[in-house]
Amino acid sequence: MTLHNILEHKNNLDEDRIASKKWGDLKPEQLPACKGENGGFMNEESYKRIFVHVYANNKQLPHSQLLPTAVDVPAFSAFGIPFRYLSKASQEDMDTKYPGLSRDEEPPFRTSWIFGAQRQRDILHWFLKDVVEHESLVVFYCKNGNPVDEDAARVIVGLGEVSRVHDVIEFDSAADYTYPAWDLMIEHSIRPSLKESNGFLLPYKEYLAIDEQIFKDKLHISKNAAINEIKLTLDKVGNSQKIFDELSYGCDKISHHSMLIILSAARDSVEAVIRHGLVGGDWKRQLRWIDLQIGNIKKASGPFPGFAEALRAIGVNYAYLIEHDLRISKHLTPKGNPWMAYSDLLSDKIQISGVAYNSELGYYKAYWHATADKQKQVLMLLSRFELDSTQIKYWVERPESYDDLLANPYLICEEGDTSISTQMVDYGVIPDVQIQGDWIPEAPSCVDTLIDQRRIRSLVIEKLRFQADLGDTLLSMRELDSFLKEELDKDKMLLPPYYLLKVGSFMQEKLEYIKTEDSVSIQLREFTDMERWLQKRLSARAAKDVKEPLSEDWASLVKNTIAFDASNPQSVMAVKDQAKALGIISSRRLSVLTGPAGTGKTTVVKAFLSSKCVMEEGVLLLAPTGKARVRLGSMASNTQALTVAQFLTKQGFFDWSTMSAYIPAKDKQRKYVGAKNIVIDECSMLTLSDFYVLLNAIDLKTVNRIILIGDPYQLPPIGEGRPFFDLCSFLDNDSKLRTTAIAHLHTIVRTIHQGGQSDILTLASWFSGNQVAKDADEIFEKIRKGSLDSDLKVYSWKTADELKQCLLNVLEKELPFSELSIPERIRKSIGMDDTYFAMEHPEMVEGFQVLTPVKNPVWGSLQLNKYFQEWLGNTNVKFAIEVAPEYIYHGDKIIQLQNEKRESYPSKLKFQLSNGQIGFAGYVSGKYKRASIVFNGIPNESFSYFPSSSDDVAVPIELAYAITIHKSQGSDFDTVLVVLPKSGQILSRELIYTALTRAKKKLILLVEDSPQWMLEYTKPQYSVMAHRNTNLFKYSVRESKVDVPHIEGLIHKTLKDGLLVRSKSEVIIANMLYEANIDFEYEKFLEEKGKRFLPDFTFEDAAGDPIIWEHLGMLSNPAYKESWDKKLAFYKSIGFEEGTNLFTTIDHENGSIDSDEIKEVLQTIEDLL
Repeated sequence: MTLHNILEHKNNLDEDRIASKKWGDLKPEQLPACKGENGGFMNEESYKRIFVHVYANNKQLPHSQLLPTAVDVPAFSAFGIPFRYLSKASQEDMDTKYPGLSRDEEPPFRTSWIFGAQRQRDILHWFLKDVVEHESLVVFYCKNGNPVDEDAARVIVGLGEVSRVHDVIEFDSAADYTYPAWDLMIEHSIRPSLKESNGFLLPYKEYLAIDEQIFKDKLHISKNAAINEIKLTLDKVGNSQKIFDELSYGCDKISHHSMLIILSAARDSVEAVIRHGLVGGDWKRQLRWIDLQIGNIKKASGPFPGFAEALRAIGVNYAYLIEHDLRISKHLTPKGNPWMAYSDLLSDKIQISGVAYNSELGYYKAYWHATADKQKQVLMLLSRFELDSTQIKYWVERPESYDDLLANPYLICEEGDTSISTQMVDYGVIPDVQIQGDWIPEAPSCVDTLIDQRRIRSLVIEKLRFQADLGDTLLSMRELDSFLKEELDKDKMLLPPYYLLKVGSFMQEKLEYIKTEDSVSIQLREFTDMERWLQKRLSARAAKDVKEPLSEDWASLVKNTIAFDASNPQSVMAVKDQAKALGIISSRRLSVLTGPAGTGKTTVVKAFLSSKCVMEEGVLLLAPTGKARVRLGSMASNTQALTVAQFLTKQGFFDWSTMSAYIPAKDKQRKYVGAKNIVIDECSMLTLSDFYVLLNAIDLKTVNRIILIGDPYQLPPIGEGRPFFDLCSFLDNDSKLRTTAIAHLHTIVRTIHQGGQSDILTLASWFSGNQVAKDADEIFEKIRKGSLDSDLKVYSWKTADELKQCLLNVLEKELPFSELSIPERIRKSIGMDDTYFAMEHPEMVEGFQVLTPVKNPVWGSLQLNKYFQEWLGNTNVKFAIEVAPEYIYHGDKIIQLQNEKRESYPSKLKFQLSNGQIGFAGYVSGKYKRASIVFNGIPNESFSYFPSSSDDVAVPIELAYAITIHKSQGSDFDTVLVVLPKSGQILSRELIYTALTRAKKKLILLVEDSPQWMLEYTKPQYSVMAHRNTNLFKYSVRESKVDVPHIEGLIHKTLKDGLLVRSKSEVIIANMLYEANIDFEYEKFLEEKGKRFLPDFTFEDAAGDPIIWEHLGMLSNPAYKESWDKKLAFYKSIGFEEGTNLFTTIDHENGSIDSDEIKEVLQTIEDLL
């Protein structure tokens, strides 16, 4: 469904009619849409397929004479279209490498593809020329949208041999000419029975069908973990950009070295399948097949695969043709040295007549003779790797690095183009006669062992970069040791003990060793520098008062902002809470404003910006996303907010080509000087490097206040670190700064004028990482009984098949205007009942939003958006434009996916559009192939978008009736409906918390199975934030990849194996119970008199009755005390009396806990057991 070809031709009703039928029994016109994307490559019987040329219906073109052409497709056949080489963008490169191709014809219309029939034929025949039956291999892969890995850009499905290559298909024609079909047909050797198969499909389907419990019982790991061990994704092949490119554009050639890397990874996957023992078949035969193919490829490889690219890098015009001619003329054998042959060609020892480059050989000879020996050595070294001419040129133009590069070829991976993997270099520098013949590498470049320190350092750097993308800024030496041992074990090699310590001096030329009393971690130097720089500046500014303090009556400003009600205790408490916060953020050079959803962060900012003194000093408002920018900007008149990317672009600190922040050379820096107050919202979304570059882009000595706003318990940033959380944790744990530099909002203000409590916020508090109100467990009982307040509704679904109908039923119950039809109610909920009015008020499109954790499964945003289009009647593609993999119709809800500037209509001004900005399609023309999109925050302006049918190009927009929870971060909506599956790698405490806190007025949960499973995700071990390694203010590093690091304020480990608790005080209690050998349960649901409750600690007395122990914190907070009073009354109502079967301990006002009090309660309980 995520591929253009399937999207264009898929018809669900037609496919339902042919379900379970063999393709060979169907008429060609009945074949399913996946026929064009190799959906039938494992068909065991032949079938017939009709090919119709894409231009056949255009009477103005010669293609109108081309007839539908029937092709008999044998069993186990596949089609491949080499799109890369047929695109116009590739033709200059094709002509450079293969100058004998026919000239193209000029097309009579604008197109991205070559037009001439003969050039098309030439390229198709050229592509097939090197595909040899029973020698060439075929790799089947799928892209995004697969059920194996939501985030994997490529998943390899299977590998086999090409058993037959068919001729290029020519269309039947009514004229005396024809055109070739681009679909190239091959037969392959993969069979369902592994005993008869030369090659295999990895058993993803079988693993997905196995029950989760079987994995836990037999392997003691989860289903996801088991699938991770067998899946073959890009991270298993070194995240190679080269391999990614080779597994793109429909069908492409895979180089020898890339195929060796893929086969090596495939062997690991098959070995995991054998080790698991969950699926049948002769998998050992497939291991033998893999080893045979590795040997065959090595024999076919040469010692200098990058020779022509190296010549191209030094300006040789006919580089590829020269290598081709040397080989064709037998002057260069497969295992020969092309540099010697090239030298002989230049010195006339080899003569090749009638070639285009003969007239230029004199110039090349003079250049080669003038080339220094050291540069020749570098060129020869670089040609041992499968690099392109640009990558080679990078190093050739750096003569100062020649000696270092020759001594350590792995610098290619460590510096320059970081997409080059260690394995790519391995095949060029590790002696292997099968690959290199007589031309094995020599010292100093030669690598004689897999544990060579140069190779090991490259692997470590590669791993650290990979983990940085997942959030870690450093890794423990123990975890890196495990990684290296796993890598070496693939080749039956051992890692010597304490290896990384023993080669520390060499490693530290590029890396930092971070040592503590009982641990050592390794970090990329760039992250060490960032963390040290930020730690100094953030802590120093937080410790200092502003130079020019403000004299403001903050309480009065807050009252003016929130419509103060002196008779409402909650309103009075909110003013006190927020005025205190304003006093903190106005008095420090750096401060943090934080608090859970609904506590009034927006109100505090509005009050701060309403200060005349503040506005006179000037304010710079920044936010990570477009929506957050719009919201922040609305808090102050005459002050424009910017996204962080916009601001950094203005200062020259943002690279739009890589879409990343960076620090330019000093002479090109334009540090910001202007406003004395800088307010940055949604700081939890900023990575370590975002913070580092952002603060470097500001002339800090000119700034009075930096105010950082956010909720540290939301999802961590996409990328390295969790700097905002770490800063909050640091400030909270400093005895002075906790009261002077960080302002915590506690009072729920969202319900002041609504009356009563908010069930949304009560449920969300369980996932916040903060201590919850003592009566907050009541929310789970209310969900179970269906007795929720008006702002939260919970529904459930059982199977994927019933999700669609369940969702429709929920919409019918929950959307307002029940007298209207569902299409009308959906449109009205997002303001699309009147698009002219919505043009003036585009914010209406955010009145209702569906959220989901993922994009691709049946509960993912892609499928949910299709449901909405179906319910709205948006099904006739004649009235839509395609933005693959979706069609967009008039009135559809849209989300922007790229940070970019676009010209608007009618003003002709260029506006900055931000990733995550939501809007709607105000106009769509299928005839003129254009859509006009209106975005929230930019009323009465529209932006033109055009169709995109490519599966390999990032599209700028997509449908947004449903979006992922990650995309919603930084936004909020009046009504939110969250579709929540109960399993999946992406689920975490922060993900659920972020989803729950997007709703301002009403939250609807559509949960898989019973909602009670959600309670499990409130536990600290399900915190994705907690699993990140950082060293910003405090060393927080897991010792192994399965451990959770100790994080002050987030992870509280006890002595009881596997038990994590929610507070430091509970750690003390649990440890004292453990040391006293007293059996207890932590947060176990009990039921008395038909009522369920969740105490902190539970015991069983001698009679078998429960004893409970509640630890109380924040009793000085009136709201918390009120919640305890309610809980205590509840306990009394079900038979619990203090001192008898209910015991309590408390945190004192300074946060301390009395061990003697705990010991006394413990001894009393022990006597009762």
